Amino acid sequence: MTRFHCHHGQHIVLLEDRMVAIRESSFAHAITFSDKPLQPGEIFLIEIERNERGWSGHLRLGLTQHNPDSKFELPQYALPDLACRGKSWIFAVTKTHNRVVEFQDQPYRPIFNLRPESIVVNTTRGSVRTSYLKPQIGRQPQPCNEPAPEESVEEAGPATASRSILPTDVGSRIGLVYVINDETNLAEMHFIINGEDQGPCAKDIPYKNGPLYAVVDVYGTTKQVRSSSSTECLRCKSCAGIPF
Repeated sequence: MTRFHCHHGQHIVLLEDRMVAIRESSFAHAITFSDKPLQPGEIFLIEIERNERGWSGHLRLGLTQHNPDSKFELPQYALPDLACRGKSWIFAVTKTHNRVVEFQDQPYRPIFNLRPESIVVNTTRGSVRTSYLKPQIGRQPQPCNEPAPEESVEEAGPATASRSILPTDVGSRIGLVYVINDETNLAEMHFIINGEDQGPCAKDIPYKNGPLYAVVDVYGTTKQVRSSSSTECLRCKSCAGIPF
């Protein structure tokens, strides 16, 4: 279970055993981190729980090698302030333009099999239902020891909740993951937004230079976010019953 780190911006309040991060005032000083470094192939998944009108901009998300355990002085913003310090790869989540288009419009290779017929995604931390990566509007969490409800191809199409809400809306689920490129021996970072891999938003990350923590800036209209594992079950290998 991944919580938020106890070192955070002065306007952040952590609730529910550090599973929920809320910006109590203003729109700045709202940087948070994962409480431990991420492993390659591990999905850090958050859900937007509350928005607040009157601000511009939205959630910022990424990776950093600045260790929050050191209690270093935090800037007002992840972008551009923390990113400009180096050792950080941070991007704004927008309403529409989050998908990466490779050169000459060539399709990228997704990290996971997230096609409609896929039921489970295997990660380095265990296995998780693909439905958990999508908005849970109108769904009930499924315990590990119960079979997943059947979902037809029609149900997995444009009419599903994952297609009907924007990435910045309440209920949107945003995953962050990095993997190692065997050819370059460097890492690339992907966003998985409402169950869809957006492609490599950052490449050539020198992951061997230090642990990589998730960084979340609860910025602008985004008011409150939750670590997904507070309500959903990240299924371990033995519980999933699916070999890696």
